[in-house]
Amino acid sequence: MLISHVIPAHNSSTTILRTLESVFRWPVPTDWQVEAIVVDDGSDDALELAYIVEQFTAAQLVVHKTNRGMCAGRNSGIAASRGDIVSILDSDDELVVKWPSVMEKILQEWPAKVNICYAACQNTKFQITSQEPDYKGLLSLNDLLNERHSGEYIPLFRGEYIRQKPYIDLNMRKSCGIVSYINFALDGPFWITPQVLRIYHDDRVASVSAAWTTPNKARETAECYKNLFDRFAFLYIREAPKIYRTKLLRYAVYLKFSGLKGAWRTWFRGASLSCVKESLGVAVILVLGQKFGGAIAKMAKQIGLIRRYG
Repeated sequence: MLISHVIPAHNSSTTILRTLESVFRWPVPTDWQVEAIVVDDGSDDALELAYIVEQFTAAQLVVHKTNRGMCAGRNSGIAASRGDIVSILDSDDELVVKWPSVMEKILQEWPAKVNICYAACQNTKFQITSQEPDYKGLLSLNDLLNERHSGEYIPLFRGEYIRQKPYIDLNMRKSCGIVSYINFALDGPFWITPQVLRIYHDDRVASVSAAWTTPNKARETAECYKNLFDRFAFLYIREAPKIYRTKLLRYAVYLKFSGLKGAWRTWFRGASLSCVKESLGVAVILVLGQKFGGAIAKMAKQIGLIRRYG
């Protein structure tokens, strides 16, 4: 059994050591091997990153000369992997203490015919980052579209599957993972396990999820929503019409925060009595604009009025 940990990295020399140490610190069963594939995605600190990776004999470095974005980094790492199981880690996160024993439990429960497993995460405050921390079972396409069992997970793949069908690369820095995961779910359900495998450092200023209301990050998220609707609006309309409307409302917020046109037009498309609270809340944010509306949105996320993960 070979476990491959794929780690896209952009300007991550200050955090990657902790990540790699968490991968290689713990002994694994005698019939296991572990490898890490770090993808330098056009980093400014490429020399420092390479020096750190060289300290780990079972780690290899794949280099992008320019910054191609998170999905491109994941796909390059996946292509270089050899593992029976492939996990996707962020370069500022880490695996939990004695993660091989957790992985053993996951492999025992993960159905053999299911290609993808979502394993639970916790943040640095030991909070589980999923909506239903105790849920164990299948996640269908309909569940995914309707945002059931949602949250922040670490994705684990059967190696043969993900090397044949990698992430959809939209040529943006963020992953826009929902587009790829719907594409994966068209092939069959995922497995969700409550076994905690990853520590998610979402409190870092430079983390992927930080500063989500700023114009640059909002613009990328708006582009993600546009791609999502272009590809899969028909699925949402058929399988999850209420979620489709709430996603249009979120899209309107990101259009407003990014300074792009069409925020109110998109709001009118999404507003409905079926999601009246969301419709009114987004209207207030649009009236207040990026500065004040963004402050309210961040506060709502912190106190749980807006879902924090997933």
